Parts: sequence; structure tokens; C-alpha cells
Amino acid sequence: MSVDLQVVSLSGPGAVPDTASGPGMLRLGLPAPEARAGPLPGRLPALGSSHLAALIGVADTGSFSEAALRLGVAQSTVSQAVQAAEKELGVRLFERGRHGAFLTPAGRRVLEQARLAAAALRGMTLAGDPAGGGSSGVLSGPLHVVSCRSVIRHFLTPALGGFQRRYPQAQVILHDTSGEHDDIERMVASGEADLGLGRLPMRPDLCSQPLFADEYLIVAAAGQLRLKTWNAFHRAAYIVCEEDCAPYIAAHIALHSRPPAPAVRLKDAQVALGMVAEGHGFTVLTSSVVWPLPPGLQAYSLPTPLWRWIGSVATMQASRHPLVQAFQDAVLSPAALRTLAGPLAGSLRFAGVASPLSAAQRVGSP
Repeated sequence: MSVDLQVVSLSGPGAVPDTASGPGMLRLGLPAPEARAGPLPGRLPALGSSHLAALIGVADTGSFSEAALRLGVAQSTVSQAVQAAEKELGVRLFERGRHGAFLTPAGRRVLEQARLAAAALRGMTLAGDPAGGGSSGVLSGPLHVVSCRSVIRHFLTPALGGFQRRYPQAQVILHDTSGEHDDIERMVASGEADLGLGRLPMRPDLCSQPLFADEYLIVAAAGQLRLKTWNAFHRAAYIVCEEDCAPYIAAHIALHSRPPAPAVRLKDAQVALGMVAEGHGFTVLTSSVVWPLPPGLQAYSLPTPLWRWIGSVATMQASRHPLVQAFQDAVLSPAALRTLAGPLAGSLRFAGVASPLSAAQRVGSP
């Protein structure tokens, strides 16, 4: 149940708080301003967690109905919460139409603050329950983890069963993202996720810990000549996969040669691999994305090799929470990561451990 928190000022020291609270509404009686050490910072909007959840949900999905499904409430509840927020703030937050709901300029500004407010509420929960399990002391509650898809596939999915058996009252909620670095950084900083797993570096105000590195590899049809120089690279048809750090790869290529001129741009790595297998060009993917290497393909290093470090990232407050720490210990320790990686471990460089072979030598190419 969502609880809306309102702060009301009483008429004098020792006054009794107003107990006429509605369902889901908690009113706290505080001393009048003159009894305080300092003045209140003006009137606060009468908005609570339900309003924030509705606003963020509609903004993220672009739909009142989709937001309702995500939140597990009726669409009318979401609509009423957004309308109440618009009335309280005195601005129109969304333009409604047949094709969805779109933020107005004022709505975009309010959304930024709403995410911060949601993160602050999450921080209040963590600060109020430092043991992560209420009065029982047992680790429990939701843990939101956002990650790039290759990490979810190779590491998180295989680990969830064991973690759930160890902490049956905890609920791990995974969020995947195609934007990888930027989306992960934003979701962690805003409080949408407690823990992120993605390409480092992240913002300096977040707590980051390197976990492992994997190499970006040229993936081509098995019968094609290898692209051993940047000139050969630029002469061939480059199929860009937008999901696997495309801007990061392009910056590396431009640094050591010149900006690439892609022949095709695709969103899905499997579609890109299908085109490569049919001889339409080559692509560049990390070893963890391409593993296991499909038949008929070869993978090898770029003319100037490029690796990415994958790490965990959290806010300072979230990093101290026992549930986050338990997940890091059980799933993200070097020993756990090596075990979860299985044969892929030979293609990775784990934090603090040097790898004698390149990922291209390990991923399946001769």
C-alpha cells in the first residue's frame, strides 16, 4: 500500500496532531514555526509517492495504460494521480493524444525533480531500515538491478536461483537496457535502480567497482580475409549494432584512424550476426555478446585492440545497504563471476587478474 506523507504545522507547542487522516494518508504534527530552530522553506506541494510513481510511469512508458500495468493499478488511478499533480503544481505535465502521452516542456522539468524526489524517498527507506529486513533482521524487500543484456544473460540470470534460495524474502527485479552506459547511470543516480552493471567509467559522484573486462571483436564470415589494418577495415562493409556501445567503438576507431562510415545500422545483435553470416559485411561486438560464437563465423581483435570494463555502480547510500552488499558478495565477487562465466571466463579479464590470451584467441577463432 502506498502511503502519502503530509507535514502539517500545529498552532502551538505541545499541540495535538489532527487525526482526521484519510486512507493511505499519514499526517505528522510538528511544532509551529516559532517553536523551531529555523523557518520552514515555504509551503511544500501536497504530493506523495503515488503521484511520483504515476508521473514517472507515464513519462517512461508514454502511456497511461502501460503505466497502470507497470504499477499494478487501474488506469483511472494513474490518470487521477497525474491530474492531481497537475492541479497542485499549476502546470500541464502531459499532452494527451491517440498516440500516447508526451511530456510538455514544464513536464520535462518537473520529471527531473520527480526522479530526485523518488530517489530521496528511497533513501529515507534505506536510512530508516539499515538492516534491510525490518524488525526481523532478515534481508528482505525489493532490489532493483539495471544491467546491459550480455551481463544479464551470462551472469545475473544463472545466479538468481541461488540468491533467491539464500535470501527467500528478497526480491531481485532486473531491468535491461539497450542504452547501456547512459541509461544505467541515469537510473542509478535517479534512484530507479539500487544497483547498476555496465561499462565504466560512470559519474564520479557514484560508487563504482570494476568487475571484469571483455574485448570488442571483429565478427565476420569464416571464409573472409581478416581485416588486419584500419585501411582494410574502412574498405569493408561495416554493420553497426547500435545496442553494443556503438558510439564508444566509433570514438576508438576515429582516435586510431578516421570515423567509420557504416554500411548498415541495426538495433539487434542477432540480426547483425545473421547478416554477417550471409556475407553482407562484418560487425563489432564484445566477446560476451557474441559468445558462444555461431557456426560459420570468426572473431578476432580490432587493428588496435579495444576492451571495456564492466563494473557495478550505486549511490553512496545504496552501496551501504545490506541487501546490495549481499548481492555483491553472492553474485559479483571474483570467484562467483568466474563460476558463472563458465567457458566464457577464458575470454575475460577479471579485476586484479591479468589474462595471458586475448578474447579473440579464446572466443572460438583459430
